[in-house]
Amino acid sequence: MSTFTDRAVAIRGVRVEVKEAGAGEPLVYLHGAGTIGGFEDLLPLARRRRLIVPVHPGFGASDDDPNIDSVLDYVVHYATLFDELGLTAPIDLVGHSLGGWIASLFAVLQPHRIRRLALACPAGLRVKEHPTMDLFTIPAEQVPTYLVADPNTLARLIPSVTNEMKVASYRELTSFAHVAWERNYDAKLERWLDRVTMPTLLLWGTKDRVIPVQQAEYWASRLSRAEVATFEDAGHLLFWEDAQAVSRLESFFSRPH
Repeated sequence: MSTFTDRAVAIRGVRVEVKEAGAGEPLVYLHGAGTIGGFEDLLPLARRRRLIVPVHPGFGASDDDPNIDSVLDYVVHYATLFDELGLTAPIDLVGHSLGGWIASLFAVLQPHRIRRLALACPAGLRVKEHPTMDLFTIPAEQVPTYLVADPNTLARLIPSVTNEMKVASYRELTSFAHVAWERNYDAKLERWLDRVTMPTLLLWGTKDRVIPVQQAEYWASRLSRAEVATFEDAGHLLFWEDAQAVSRLESFFSRPH
């Protein structure tokens, strides 16, 4: 199986990490509000594709960008990064959680750049009956336990917690707060989703404690070409808890254009 190679790319003077594996047509994955567990569980996607995992400014090995204080800023950042990576033809795009919020807004504003879209338990919408959990009301050290259905998943991803990891997690939670402290949704995104007309796959863990699986149908009802796939016994980190979720991505992106 492929392994990731890392490189640094400067966007408006901010150095960001870009992880790549495999070869073929590009498949871009936008991660959620944490990178501590790594992305190796996604490597099956690189069997026949060029898997690209850029790390958001303020996360992982990427530098902080003090100018980012909204998801729109991330969208503009990625439009520039895709240009820098030579991704000029329409691409397949995956967004998980915060990355799903970024990817969906990117699809609203730059639909010509996306061929197919997958959103894994995306943030970004306000669903009153099934609200997204406000992670900032939870003690930081408890947040990881809300992300998984099976504690063994957390033990595998984080075998031991070091002081360096605590500092890194606090930094990433702070970066997330810069765009989601006031509200963890975009008040206008829902009425813009009619612009997302490319084939879209929604993936959700049925035991997601952060963004309830009931939001899946809410998203689907507002997207013109959406299908929903749910995964029993998986929580918010569904790709790390159920390999079938990764396989479902593979099959979705393997369909004829």
